Amino acid sequence: MIWRSLLSMALAAFALAACGGSGGGDPPAPVATRLCPRAIDYNTVFTGGAGSGELVKVQLDTTAMTYKITYLASPVPVIKGTVLPTRATAPNNVASGTLTQETLLPTTKLNECAFRLNNASLDPARPARVFLGEGVLGGTIPGAQIAFAGVAGVGVVPDTTFPYYPFIAFAQTSTNLAEIAGAYSMLGYHKVPSQNFAPVAVDAALTIKADGSFTECDNSGLYAGQCRQSGTNFVARTDSGTFETDHFTGQVAPTQAVQGARAQGILIVGKLRGQWVPILVRVGAADPSIVSPPGSPPKSPLADDESGIAMLAPQSQVAAGSQNGEYIGVDSNFAYRTTALTNTQATMLDPFNASLASLATALDLDDTQAIPGLVATRKTVTAAATPTGKMIFSGGAMGYLDLSDPSAPYFAVSAFVQ
Repeated sequence: MIWRSLLSMALAAFALAACGGSGGGDPPAPVATRLCPRAIDYNTVFTGGAGSGELVKVQLDTTAMTYKITYLASPVPVIKGTVLPTRATAPNNVASGTLTQETLLPTTKLNECAFRLNNASLDPARPARVFLGEGVLGGTIPGAQIAFAGVAGVGVVPDTTFPYYPFIAFAQTSTNLAEIAGAYSMLGYHKVPSQNFAPVAVDAALTIKADGSFTECDNSGLYAGQCRQSGTNFVARTDSGTFETDHFTGQVAPTQAVQGARAQGILIVGKLRGQWVPILVRVGAADPSIVSPPGSPPKSPLADDESGIAMLAPQSQVAAGSQNGEYIGVDSNFAYRTTALTNTQATMLDPFNASLASLATALDLDDTQAIPGLVATRKTVTAAATPTGKMIFSGGAMGYLDLSDPSAPYFAVSAFVQ
């Protein structure tokens, strides 16, 4: 079957990486170039976004084997049963701990660029891991246990534990809107805690102008078929090399609020392999308080807590085969995934169990691109069906959204490995 051949190709790629790609009786090739810096310290700051709708700074010291995570914006409450404060509030905005070198990936070259964040996961059987590349850091950050009783039965958040949250971050980010102005395709994934953690797809086009104004045209969700500016103009944040839009509308109607009342959109534009990689997180907002400052209008409880992450890629043609290689990241099911891409076929694997066919997904890619840069995909096992997925690429990052089941959208953002 096709997926078996793709799986074999992916495993062969891992094997080639391990032996330097030498053939039959040839002498061993020189050791391949490392996939990441030999060592970094806290002077390298990775700024990025998380699937939890958080803006984070992540720092590693691969000599001391320690890490530090700073939450700059977050909808995630510090304590179960509450809504505020969130983990962006001092002194809860910094998490730190020790690293352990990964050993379970198929090759030494991959293991030397992967680390476990000790005691960062809320499930000991599912370690939090990060994958270091040249200018990019991805993987997972600490999770949280979330629950809230609501206000008069509204805004109830069921008791749910997330062992960790997926994220992607960059060592270099843009602080100049003029250099990132352009037309983009946007794919992503949000969750709405106060609506039983309902999953929400982000499938849109976004045009950004040099003055910070922008237009979002949605293909799904509450505003499907509409084009609008979905928040205030993007402006630079003072705490990081990122941009912010306020009153940022979501993909579904809020549980209890005017749409976008206090939610933010935060745009992180990383630079990889000479290209800009925009990541847009929605930081949802919730506030159960009805107490207003003296002289202020009456206050009502607020639940506009849809939060999550999306990736953008330029609307420019992607040549067939130009994105070939292996990508690694974490998906919306909180699973680590490697995608091996060869021309018009791709295989998504569990990098820690690469030989398990039951954990593999084979995809066929259509490079005709009705919208330049937006590659339609279909699962190989349903090759006769209409494509249900979309892929975008920029600078060695890949975003993949699949809507085979519209009630359970699937999303993964990954970074190029080799």
